[in-house]
Amino acid sequence: MSRLCSKTIVFLGLLILLSLLSGCSLQLVAPYDARTEEHILLDARMVDHFYSDLQDIPEAKRYYVLFGSKYREIEAELRSLVLRNKVRRLNEDSTQISEKILDQWVKCKERHRKLDAYKEAVADLDRDRFRRMFEYAARAEGAKVPAD
Repeated sequence: MSRLCSKTIVFLGLLILLSLLSGCSLQLVAPYDARTEEHILLDARMVDHFYSDLQDIPEAKRYYVLFGSKYREIEAELRSLVLRNKVRRLNEDSTQISEKILDQWVKCKERHRKLDAYKEAVADLDRDRFRRMFEYAARAEGAKVPAD
């Protein structure tokens, strides 16, 4: 009788534990943030606009000095996006994405400053690379929207 009783107690204990655990949710990523998604889309628009302005100027006249202030403005926006992602708990993936975008932006700026030129083919490639990176960032944030 005591053996049957102890098995029943163990079974009931496991049943209670399972019912308690089923009510708990485990969160592995940061919750969706609409303002962060808006920030991503705004930054993407700024970068795309930058490349539109750049490509409107003849290739031989794309001097860095014409774009220095715009580089700094966009860099500040990208740094703000990195910070916004860093301060959110469980947001390492989005932080890494935004850091890669910032790193790529700084590399493009430094290359432009060093060469004091921006070839059309390189501008096309860079513009497309940023478009893909921002799409990835926006998808990553959008994937955090809770399912119904």
